[in-house]
Amino acid sequence: MTSAISIEHLSMHFGDATQPVKALDDVSVDIHANEFFTLLGPSGCGKTTLLRLIAGFEQPSSGTIRLYGEPMQDLPPFRRPVNTVFQSYALFPHMTVAENIGFGLEMRGIARQEIEQTVKAMLELVKLPDVGQRRADQLSGGQQQRIALARALANRPKVLLLDESLSALDMKLRKEMQIELKRLQGETGITFIFVTHDQEEALTMSDRIAVMSKGKILQIGTPNEIYEAPVNRVVADFIGETNFLEGDTYSGGVRLSDGQLLPASCPTEGRVTLAIRPERVRLASEGELAGVVENIVYIGTDTLYLLKIAGQSGFRVRQQNHEGGQLRHAVGDAVRVKVPGAAIRVLAP
Repeated sequence: MTSAISIEHLSMHFGDATQPVKALDDVSVDIHANEFFTLLGPSGCGKTTLLRLIAGFEQPSSGTIRLYGEPMQDLPPFRRPVNTVFQSYALFPHMTVAENIGFGLEMRGIARQEIEQTVKAMLELVKLPDVGQRRADQLSGGQQQRIALARALANRPKVLLLDESLSALDMKLRKEMQIELKRLQGETGITFIFVTHDQEEALTMSDRIAVMSKGKILQIGTPNEIYEAPVNRVVADFIGETNFLEGDTYSGGVRLSDGQLLPASCPTEGRVTLAIRPERVRLASEGELAGVVENIVYIGTDTLYLLKIAGQSGFRVRQQNHEGGQLRHAVGDAVRVKVPGAAIRVLAP
């Protein structure tokens, strides 16, 4: 598979040589052509720094960045076939929408007729064909987001970088734009590199995800691989809701701190951590685990039960409300939890 961007042993240090701060620590990754690739992680993990290095806004301390095989790290931003959509959109408020979209083309000396044709095509692509003569500051947040995308795509970049570009939208509009971004990426065939701290955004839109923490990439995989098979506790804890249980291995599985036995396939012996997703377990009289209900949260489509299990509070069981959300348990009830073997992930220490 062709690599759009190949990053090898990239590091970025801030501060003086005696006490450098590692924003990126020996990062290597291949991003495929025509894929939607997401850099996911908490604030300060290095994802935006990595994006800025790809764009050319910063220079790395060491390492290489190649775009379709060509070294990029010494080229200024305007010489790279890369465009960036920022969180703030950065539209010119005094210009019309059409002027905003055509601005980059005009700076390149493109003929007026070609600019007009491109602007029309971009407005149709983002499904706003009738707003070309309106001023940018007269648009809603969602419309401004689409125009920022249209402007970035008008120059036909090989790679489009998106830095937390949905975070300023309300929840409903953000979900709509997630679908819209994926559609645009599919229709244009351009490689999208998306930066976010929002796990749902990453799972919804991405072909592959790189989970980052403290300047390093912890895991790269498809949304299914990242969610179902996290490599360690940090990834499991960051992607979705996860219950963690500590225990010691024995011949048939894991023995928890209160003596409860949970069948599990353990590749290592000794102390282990089990990761169990709340939606993969259910309350049932024949369950393997015993616990006590500490809290109940009704969420509409689901009910979340928070239990105390093996002396540990906060074990979550998420059950869909197939029957209208009628609660069958109350706070203080003793319950049992059915835990299928496939729901248990034994994490590396």
